[in-house]
Amino acid sequence: MTFKLKTVFFIFILVSITNGYTQTKSDILLTLKAKDSLLFEVGFNQCNLVQIEKLIAHDIEFYHDRDGITKSREKFIASIKNNLCSSGKNMINRVLDDSSFEVFPLYKNGELYGAIQNGSHRFGQTQATYSHLWLIEKQQWKLSRVLSYNHHQDQNISITESLKLSIDELKQYVGEYKFSPEFILTVSLKDGQLYGESQGQGVKINCYDKHKFIDDERTHDLEFLLNQHGNVTGLHMKGSGMEMTAQKR
Repeated sequence: MTFKLKTVFFIFILVSITNGYTQTKSDILLTLKAKDSLLFEVGFNQCNLVQIEKLIAHDIEFYHDRDGITKSREKFIASIKNNLCSSGKNMINRVLDDSSFEVFPLYKNGELYGAIQNGSHRFGQTQATYSHLWLIEKQQWKLSRVLSYNHHQDQNISITESLKLSIDELKQYVGEYKFSPEFILTVSLKDGQLYGESQGQGVKINCYDKHKFIDDERTHDLEFLLNQHGNVTGLHMKGSGMEMTAQKR
């Protein structure tokens, strides 16, 4: 039996042992550790969307400090499918900081109805903190609310200084760049400065080399792509442990 199969087998044993209305905090921690592994190791990392769908509530709400709000199970699954698993293989695996994993049981009139799970994890070079609200629905644990915040890089892209471009030079980059149906980056020009915006979140982008830019937080490297006529036709972006290419619309 391979290591991966052993890991999955162990996870399912934990779920079968700890499923239902557990009473002690240690049992609840064990239960949610197993659920977390199914959600990320089996679901997210392997692009097993069926597994993810089994674990989340119909009315799930996902709050991200950079990518905004996603509501409903359908939109949550579609976001993962279109942005990360469009090829069937996830490019950025999630790695849990095991020492950060903690749970806080929730009771009403002495009866367990859910728990809060806190921790930190890594996606490529990006680290983040998260809080999960798990609720018990028909004796099954379902992920109901997600807070994902404090996203930051282990090592920022090293750029020493920015280049000053004229307004006419900056105008060629303005437009919409479609990475996927769910992820469109809008590049705009305001007061002599380029901005990149997606899902209501905007950030300055600064030039550091020919057709190369970096966001103000120095986490994403952007290279605009040109055709043989010198016209901007696309955008290549790398950072947060992944690389993506978009067509200009």
